[in-house]
Amino acid sequence: MSCLSIFPSTNSIPPATFYNIQGLSNWLNNNPAYKQYFIGTYPYLLPSTLITSTLSTLHYNIENVPLAPNVITLSHGQSLLYNQQFELFRKVYTHNSNAYVNYVCNGLPPIYYTFKTYNEKHQYNSATCLVNKLYPFKDMANASTLHWQIPLPVYS
Repeated sequence: MSCLSIFPSTNSIPPATFYNIQGLSNWLNNNPAYKQYFIGTYPYLLPSTLITSTLSTLHYNIENVPLAPNVITLSHGQSLLYNQQFELFRKVYTHNSNAYVNYVCNGLPPIYYTFKTYNEKHQYNSATCLVNKLYPFKDMANASTLHWQIPLPVYS
């Protein structure tokens, strides 16, 4: 039992499985009720205060606006590389997320992931660059009233 909210509610932590090559736009397309929290992050999501009479006659509904993925096609080699990067990212994220939850819930000092080699750290940095392109972390952490908790510094 966690002392933090279950994702995707307010002040919750996205699980490692949330992160994949389809990115936040795909998650929002599958969970359209959350699109309202990302107005300003995606250009086609407009606040209801800006809806003009023309758009209202077209029955503009923010939940029906399709968001395009950042990655559309990949070669086999790119797919393998990106999947390896996501696997490493999720491994580190899971470890650090558990350390953060343990800290918040039990007050124990967090012991974050320690990279075994310089190469692993370098690969993680590459993975983080990819994940940052697919997930706008600052917007996720600050999205209106959601304030999702991002348990490790993955954004600049």
